[in-house]
Amino acid sequence: MSPNEKKIEIIFVIQGKEFLVEVNINQKIKAAVHKALQQAGHPGSIEGWELRTESGELIDINSSFKDQNIISSTKLFLSRGAGRGGFFYTKTKETN
Repeated sequence: MSPNEKKIEIIFVIQGKEFLVEVNINQKIKAAVHKALQQAGHPGSIEGWELRTESGELIDINSSFKDQNIISSTKLFLSRGAGRGGFFYTKTKETN
């Protein structure tokens, strides 16, 4: 296996459940996010999901696992991003 084909296993935690995904360290993280969401029963767009480390650091999913120094058996947490999925409405008092 060449260095460009090095595989690692990442544990994605989605809604409290763990999903193991084998990835190439040079692939974009978003491809693995998509695969993990499919395994968790959330097919479709990855839009609106955030990926964080155990310490809460936000991960750029457009970079590779190698670029982010993510090693095998790392736990990454996928959740809906802040401010997603709704809106806040306030009614203002009208004056004549």
